Amino acid sequence: MKKINENKIIQGIISGNEIILKSFYKQNLPYIKSHILKQGGSIEDTEDIFQDALLVLYGKLRSNQNFINTSVNAYFYGICKKLWLNHARKERKWMMADILADEHPDDAPIITEQILQKDRKNLFQSYFNTLQDTTKQLWLNFFEEKSHQEIAINTGYTENYIRKKKCETKRKMMQNLSKNPIYKELVEL
Repeated sequence: MKKINENKIIQGIISGNEIILKSFYKQNLPYIKSHILKQGGSIEDTEDIFQDALLVLYGKLRSNQNFINTSVNAYFYGICKKLWLNHARKERKWMMADILADEHPDDAPIITEQILQKDRKNLFQSYFNTLQDTTKQLWLNFFEEKSHQEIAINTGYTENYIRKKKCETKRKMMQNLSKNPIYKELVEL
């Protein structure tokens, strides 16, 4: 089938032209299917994401046809990737909790909280790994619940320096974490 130009694709999607939609479907489905299956999704996920993305594209095209600065196919692929990422994140968080909730309904809130705690810990660990070794060592002492005085004796730093370093690191950590989209997601739950 010969390639249809961008304006005909856009107009065909807006008007619901069956020929254009079938051609668009045939042209784009293999790429979407390949991406989602590689990411652990199923054929049903592919169909759902494709249909949802088509609705998003339709709505965007209908409201403003001139917003796309790339090909319609590339823009559509981007929509699909974003929808799949959102879907996969939600599934990852709740899949284990749902499975266990079916088996043990009373434990579901506890298990859900454990999953969220693990995600929070992983996020903190990713930030913690970026710290300098001396700062990491100070924090490891804090985690062991050592007093400022004990830490000062072990490290050779003054207690004031230890307090200052702890406050600075904590402040920077909160600034950096609050910019992370995963952190925002975890706080909202």
